[in-house]
Amino acid sequence: MPPNDKNTKKYAQNPRDEIRRADKMITDPSWINALLHRGAYGTVATSHNDQPFLNPTLYVYDASKEAIYFHSANVGRTRANIELNPNVCFSVTEMGRVLPNQNAINFNVEYNSVIIFGRAAVINSIPEATRVLQMLMEKYAPHLHPGEDYDPIPPEDVKRTTVYQIQIEQTTAKQQAGAADHPQAFTYTPTQP
Repeated sequence: MPPNDKNTKKYAQNPRDEIRRADKMITDPSWINALLHRGAYGTVATSHNDQPFLNPTLYVYDASKEAIYFHSANVGRTRANIELNPNVCFSVTEMGRVLPNQNAINFNVEYNSVIIFGRAAVINSIPEATRVLQMLMEKYAPHLHPGEDYDPIPPEDVKRTTVYQIQIEQTTAKQQAGAADHPQAFTYTPTQP
């Protein structure tokens, strides 16, 4: 048996919110809240039996309710999975500069990340779902105003989507920061194949 197999099996017994690299762990609630507020998108992980599913999604964070909100189609894999198993994982990540090193194994990248463990539920209240959809509009298009730039959201439109609340149970956060003067640090730019 390779030496890592024994350690992996032992580590699998640790709590789900344990971070192996404590030097990268962030516990400051204001740092976590700020990342959750400014994150451009999140990824929600659901499961169907033993098959995990990932769904990148626009979201909004409500610190006063300690909850994440997002929406999806009324019929589809996300809703089906959540109705069968409400346990979800949600992540928000920001990428910074690539940090080169003479040894390829020591290449790194700057990042900020938050992982949330919680339970998702469909919001069945039209007024609450409308409130959440309006929060999404305000997050992603704060310069546009209902009644001026677009019509207020009517109840019949709310019924055409499913709005979810993830009640946050546990949160972990990590940061990899590079020195401002890191030699040869650069911003990643995708290349065409």
